[in-house]
Amino acid sequence: MFRRKADTLPADPVFEPDLDKLGFFINDQDQVRSIKNLERKYQYQINRNERWNQVHKAAVCNIVQQRLLDLGFERVRLPLGAAEQENHVPILVSKGIATKDRVIVIFGGRNEEPGILSWRVIGEEGIRHGSLVEFATAVLSTPAAASTVASTPTENGVTNDTIITSTATTPGIIVANPCQLLWYRGGSRAVSNYEWLCLPRPSAVHDAPRVDPVKNRIPGNHDYIEHVQYIFQNVIPSLVNERARIDIIGVEFTGTAVVEYLAEYWNVWSPRITGIALVTPQHKLADLEAQGAPSTFVEFLSKRCRAYFVSQSQIEKPIAGREQFGCNCYASGERHVEESALVRSWRHILDWSDMLHVNPGYEEVEYEVVERDEDIKLGWD
Repeated sequence: MFRRKADTLPADPVFEPDLDKLGFFINDQDQVRSIKNLERKYQYQINRNERWNQVHKAAVCNIVQQRLLDLGFERVRLPLGAAEQENHVPILVSKGIATKDRVIVIFGGRNEEPGILSWRVIGEEGIRHGSLVEFATAVLSTPAAASTVASTPTENGVTNDTIITSTATTPGIIVANPCQLLWYRGGSRAVSNYEWLCLPRPSAVHDAPRVDPVKNRIPGNHDYIEHVQYIFQNVIPSLVNERARIDIIGVEFTGTAVVEYLAEYWNVWSPRITGIALVTPQHKLADLEAQGAPSTFVEFLSKRCRAYFVSQSQIEKPIAGREQFGCNCYASGERHVEESALVRSWRHILDWSDMLHVNPGYEEVEYEVVERDEDIKLGWD
């Protein structure tokens, strides 16, 4: 039997996540293009070697993270209080979160680094469009409408409730991180499952390092379900004003984890949640009811929740799905790729969330799905 000595094995290639060194630059339209060929677009998959692809993605992730920090975001380590060298997962929190009376909590996809929405959109249209940069800029630069209810007593002893709308401060934002839940000890940082497979190795032919269930895991955040629970049980109570109203945006299975958690603890969170916007959700109403979801939560899903999906229909057009998901379902404006659905629909989600705050009594109208050649009936004549 033949074998090769360790010092004769091919060296592990070294990739540096820097766009310039990788041969790319950012043009005046915020698009990543090749230095040698200005028409060549950025591609997140350019090689059969996944480690080569990963370094291109890491370079863009670094740019997105820095832009969000420049907008006023801060990195917060979880578990709260963890030192820089201890196992932790970073989330992004806008400055002054404790003073905000409205906070938007974004639970992204399990496979998307915090701040990234769609690699395809980044490659085709530009970094700010395919990331949270454009979203965060819109939220943090525009004061949000808020409402309060004023009760006025009448002569017969009955009180009249009047909704008073005012302009409040800009909302706060919390960006969860259900993606990077493995701890890379060699780099003292959290990485995704995908990035773990692309970490440095003793040689080019060695396998990826083994995941130690203790040393490479993050306390209280072993998977995306635990991460969602930690955000609700620890992050929001510790960082957010106890009277602040909360908007939820949840993507795919992470959004489903949010729905399942709230169904279990709805008696705690019902006074604080204004609305829930789900993008390509995976839950089923029948499963929630079978698991004992309270009727008040099922009613909230029906009246103060929306779901957006990939569809050939125009954006915001009602589509089938209410019976399965328990809420009105709409076309996201994305016709092909699920990861791009939030990119196309977030402006409509923000408008809808603003309406929920301005009008606390607003309820989604249950619609009836009919044949394609008929109109959608929204419940009124």
